[in-house]
Amino acid sequence: MQRLIAIWLFSCLTASQLHAQQPAVRLLTVSPIVGPVIDQKEKATYGLFPYYSADNFVEARFEQHLSPDSTIQLRALLRDGRTVERTFTPAAFATVRTTIEARQQELAGLPPPPAPKTRMPPFLTSRWLRAELRSGVIVEGELLARYRTQLELLPLDSGLVVVERADIVRLEPAPRPQHRATTHFDVGNGHRLFLLPTARNLRRGEGYFQQTDGGLYGASYGFTNNFSVGVLVSVLPFLPLRNQVLLVTPKLSTKLSEKWHVGGGVLYTRLPKLDPEFKPVRTGIGYGIVTYGSADNNVSVGLGYAINKTGIDKTPVLHYGGQRRISRGWSVVSENFLLINDEPGTLGLFGARHAGRRFSLGLGGIYLLPFTNFKEDAFVGFPIYVDVVYRFGKGSR
Repeated sequence: MQRLIAIWLFSCLTASQLHAQQPAVRLLTVSPIVGPVIDQKEKATYGLFPYYSADNFVEARFEQHLSPDSTIQLRALLRDGRTVERTFTPAAFATVRTTIEARQQELAGLPPPPAPKTRMPPFLTSRWLRAELRSGVIVEGELLARYRTQLELLPLDSGLVVVERADIVRLEPAPRPQHRATTHFDVGNGHRLFLLPTARNLRRGEGYFQQTDGGLYGASYGFTNNFSVGVLVSVLPFLPLRNQVLLVTPKLSTKLSEKWHVGGGVLYTRLPKLDPEFKPVRTGIGYGIVTYGSADNNVSVGLGYAINKTGIDKTPVLHYGGQRRISRGWSVVSENFLLINDEPGTLGLFGARHAGRRFSLGLGGIYLLPFTNFKEDAFVGFPIYVDVVYRFGKGSR
């Protein structure tokens, strides 16, 4: 009898453990075209989940709770580290499948199902709009930008949403909420500090014009997500054209993971001598760099070698720096050089940057801290660096 009781207790415990190990949810595949996990590329290709910003989206999956109500939820992982959930009805889940299949037919060259005509007001005078999409999703937010094929809306509780005009069934003014939606804008995807580059790069099609210290003008452009070129020239009336300051900065970089980037490039400089003739001195710096972090908060470490007529300098230059956002608009920035030549020390720029949607303003000071003769040669000056940047292209947010 005792043996039977022991076997019965063992069976009960084993059954309870197996029951406890059963998952509370199961993974749903909305369509075999995308599989169980929908990544950023599939979101953009099939026009899914417009209430999540494309720049902040990583991946999403559908899960169904193993409970009597069988609730379906979309779990989305965002670049800022959050995991957000959104409840779907069976009808809304089926609509996502239909949207994917219809888009797949378009990509395959097959005629898509007829779409209802978009009901849009002749003039978009309201800053707050309500857009009903073909998928049944409703997006309501502040109108930030209006393009020929797209609208940029900023909902109150999420990031920037880009809505295709072709997907809109109805567009109408919406009442302004009591609290204004807030967001912040990164500057050039975090691809530079003040003057020093990071291993992050401009997005494809993103660029900006730059004016620095009243006499330097430049532009940078991202030809791909991994390659960009920047140019900076001076406009000083007392210098002939061949003696003006010229900086050219091609950069190639790649993403190793969500946080890690590596890159390298060349900084070509033509700087006039501080003599009566202002003869130009041409040099170059080849460098490699590693960056950890996001567009808003990152640190970078790089190593460079000077290149001139005599060859490659044997003494490297270590550069390091970082930036951190401290409020919606403001970031603090620091970039530094570690000199390990005959006069070792460190020098660099420090300051802050205010970023808007199209314009940004940078203010910086300079410091020099020699490792020898500290009291005689150390100095700090502020402000010595001022830049105004206008951003353009589809990469700007």
